[in-house]
Amino acid sequence: MRLGCATGKQIPELQSVSQTVSAAARDQITNTRCVRELAKLTGAGRTASPCPPPRARCFAPPIQRGALVMNIARAYCVEEGKVVDIYQARALFFAQDHPRRRFQFLCSDDGCRANATKVTGVNYDKLVEEGDCIVVRPHFRMNPDSPHIDACQWVAREKAFQRLDSVRGDTEPRRPRQRFRRVKSSDLVAAFWPEPVAAPAQPDRRANSAVGSSADRESQILSKTRTHQRPHSSNRTRVDLLETVTSTYELLEPEERREATLRIGRGPALSYHMAFCRIEHYLGVPVRRIFHGGVRVQLHGPNFAVRFFDRVQPYQAESNVARTVSLYLKRDMLQGHWNGRFLAAQLTEAARPGCYAHCYFFGRLVSHPTDGNRLVVNVDSLDHLAFTVRSGKPR
Repeated sequence: MRLGCATGKQIPELQSVSQTVSAAARDQITNTRCVRELAKLTGAGRTASPCPPPRARCFAPPIQRGALVMNIARAYCVEEGKVVDIYQARALFFAQDHPRRRFQFLCSDDGCRANATKVTGVNYDKLVEEGDCIVVRPHFRMNPDSPHIDACQWVAREKAFQRLDSVRGDTEPRRPRQRFRRVKSSDLVAAFWPEPVAAPAQPDRRANSAVGSSADRESQILSKTRTHQRPHSSNRTRVDLLETVTSTYELLEPEERREATLRIGRGPALSYHMAFCRIEHYLGVPVRRIFHGGVRVQLHGPNFAVRFFDRVQPYQAESNVARTVSLYLKRDMLQGHWNGRFLAAQLTEAARPGCYAHCYFFGRLVSHPTDGNRLVVNVDSLDHLAFTVRSGKPR
């Protein structure tokens, strides 16, 4: 039998239980409170309510106090026979022909790998963000059934952090300076450090920089991104891949973006709210920002035409015309980049009916060679371009 909410009278089965509640707590219990709320106040072990306990909303068993929780940056991919980070694992996954199969991972430490210590890859096979659902960023995590040896590099790293916390007098597990609802300390990127060639010049207020032909621009980008490998980074809070930063941005609540800070290159530390700028305000902000906005993707044969929904608003310019922003990506160019097959899979999915994408880029806008009312996204590396594919209507 399902118990409803109390409406005026005390429920007989709970009269004896309610006597154990303090007077202050009883004053807070109104006649519209449900039996389950009262059971929560008095303790789950004392309630006589026959209602089943609520199902835990978590993806892993709760961590016991004192248990070692590690951040694992790299793992050994059994199928590929090499050590990869989670973004390389995702790129390799989407490089497979259909049907794609998930990989098996072992710890990257030689000693652990000799013992066949398993590691789990999370969300590296995901492509679309369904509606408003928040998808946890791709990462590696411990397998509770496959322990690591004491000499493991990740165990040693975690214990070193714990010793550092102990020296500082912190008896609790380390946590970020600010507490955020969906972002762990290991996910909060503090610095985006693009390659030196990626630092954009001062934006032209009239956005009338001279540009070469489309083929010339693509060949320049391709020459800087034609690699199937990406150097490993041992610092999880300082990254050179834009998607790592955008994943953190999307997990932060709007008010949390005003508290968390990000440093772009050698620039000053900015709040995430200031570091990310909507594309329509491109001409009104200083340099070194990450620009973003919703986009529509269309297939042009094997290639992709990307057009932003919003237009760049004029800023102290002679013209009062808002200008459209677009990006054209050739599949051949994407295939030459280590993450290109994943980008191609994202764009293909975003071009389907009922889907769209949100585009982030670190670069600049240049004038279209033939259309004066149109701007083109120009990035120095495809590592500085990221998409989030979503279903439903643009928001």
